[in-house]
Amino acid sequence: MEFGFTAEQAELRDTVRSFLSRHATSARVRAAEGFDAGLWQRLTGELGVAALAISEEYGGFGASEVEVGLVLEEAGRVLLPAPYLATVTAAAAVDGELAADLLAGIADGSTIATLALAEPGVGWTPESWTCTARRSGDGYLLDGVKEHVLDGQVADVAVVAAVCDAEPGLYAVRTGDARRTGYATLDPTRRQARLEFTATPATLVGRRGVAHALDLLWAALAVESVGVARASLELTIDYLKTREQFGVPLAHFQALRHRIADLAVAVEAATSSAWYALRVAGTAEFAVAAPVAKLVATRAAYAVTAESIQLHGGIGFTWEHDAHLYLKRATANQLLLGDEVTLRRLIATRAGL
Repeated sequence: MEFGFTAEQAELRDTVRSFLSRHATSARVRAAEGFDAGLWQRLTGELGVAALAISEEYGGFGASEVEVGLVLEEAGRVLLPAPYLATVTAAAAVDGELAADLLAGIADGSTIATLALAEPGVGWTPESWTCTARRSGDGYLLDGVKEHVLDGQVADVAVVAAVCDAEPGLYAVRTGDARRTGYATLDPTRRQARLEFTATPATLVGRRGVAHALDLLWAALAVESVGVARASLELTIDYLKTREQFGVPLAHFQALRHRIADLAVAVEAATSSAWYALRVAGTAEFAVAAPVAKLVATRAAYAVTAESIQLHGGIGFTWEHDAHLYLKRATANQLLLGDEVTLRRLIATRAGL
């Protein structure tokens, strides 16, 4: 397996990073409160990033999960206040033959989509989902509740995991037809929503297993968390190089160097895990690699961002500094869709340990 990036992929990363450094500034991220409509329109219109991994047949570029991952990592670096992760994971989860119109809308930037998986009381475990779909004419009607839906308050379409005739599937629902309640979480840079369905019209868009949709979301959260961790680490290193104590930069002290070295090792482990998962997407190995990546990358991001606040000293505890924003995104990613204990058990089961 080739782990390096091609010249085209490196250019894509540079282009996205340059764009976000100009347009996703700290001030703009804070002002957006989770969603910057203008920034989203430019991302999907000028850069076309939502169309990357969508087949050319449906108006996309036919790229791979690697190209999407490059954008996700750069989005994590700036805490992008736009529904990129939610939209691309929803697009990757559906079957093209069943969701041609949905994919075309995502590709041209006219449709914001999201995955709706977790349920109150039973969480994200596919075997426990109680949301149901029943046939009605040429379509379906959905009943149930989904929570922790990323960017659900701005999404046009939710791809909902539901059970019909004892068979789980993915169903596209116009969020305007559901009862939608947006709410803030500890992460002010990305909102979540609760969706309630009562005989809500839906269309079948996925048959290949809802567990795959969960794996896609885990892998996406992992690579985004790598971007969060790496940006936070770089921010901290820059501070230690410039802040002086006893007449010398803080980076001069060996104890602080050791702490940074440990964090750098954690970031590299997260990077390896996340990118390996993306490169085996579509293979049987993905079922193990995805939860491993989520576990390793989100844990590393939390460790780095928490240490960053400590290493920044007094300024790290202030609202004006961005350290707390990175910590909150890292914490939210770590808690979303499975804690460490649950993920470890799942990984052991899937790996046959």
